[in-house]
Amino acid sequence: MKRVFAILLPALFVGCALDEEGLNDTNSYSAVESFEETIAGGENYALGYRNDYLKFEHLYDETYGSWGGFAHSKCYDMEDGTYANQYGVYNTKAASGDSFLVFYYDSYNEPCDVLCHYRGDYTFTTVKLNLSTYTYKSITDEDVNYYARAFTDGDYLKVTFTALLEDNTEGNSVDCYVVDYRDGKRFLATNWDAFDISALSGNLSGIRLTIETTDIGEYGANTPLYICLDDLTYTVTFL
Repeated sequence: MKRVFAILLPALFVGCALDEEGLNDTNSYSAVESFEETIAGGENYALGYRNDYLKFEHLYDETYGSWGGFAHSKCYDMEDGTYANQYGVYNTKAASGDSFLVFYYDSYNEPCDVLCHYRGDYTFTTVKLNLSTYTYKSITDEDVNYYARAFTDGDYLKVTFTALLEDNTEGNSVDCYVVDYRDGKRFLATNWDAFDISALSGNLSGIRLTIETTDIGEYGANTPLYICLDDLTYTVTFL
C-alpha cells in the first residue's frame, strides 16, 4: 500500500514514511491513501478495504449475489458498459498506481461508510474521482443500458460527502458534480479529477457518501450509481 506521510511539528515540516516507531513519536500526521494494497488471490477486485486508520465498509447478499458500499479494484475495461463490468473504471490507469476503490450507492440498504478507527480531529482534504465504465456508458449511450437514458441539458450526477460526527450524526457536506450538464456545461469526470472536500473536518467518526442522478424512474435512479475513488488525502490529530 502506498502512503505519503508528514509529521507535523511547530515551525517544521518533515517528510517521512510512517512506521510503527514513528507512530509512537507523534500524535499528528497527514496521509495520501492511494489504495495500493495487493488484492488477495490475484483477483481483479475484492469487496471492502481497510488500512491502519480507515475502514471502507461493504455489504454482500449471498442469496442474490448483490453488494453495496466499497470494493477494491484494478479493472480497466473501458468497453463493456453493462452490469457485468461493475468494477471497471473509465480510464486507462489509476491516479497513482494500478488500483482504486469503486463505491456503489444502494439507497435501499443500510449505509456503507468510511469509518475512522481512532478518535481524533480529522480533515479530509481532497479526493480524485472518476466515472465507472458502467456509469459512463449509461450516461452517454442509452443503447447500452435499456433502463437508463443518455444525459442532456440540465442533467447531473452528484456525489455528496457528509461528515459523520462523534455521535454518528451528520455534519457538513460537500457536493461533487462528477457529471454536470447544467447551464450549458458538458463535464464528465474521466481524468481522475480532484475535488475539494476540506469542509469535512473535526472530531469525526467517519464520512458518508451518497450519489444522486437526475435520471429517475418509477423505482428510483435509472443511472447506475457507481463512482471510482483514488488519492484520498486526509490529516488526523489524535485526541
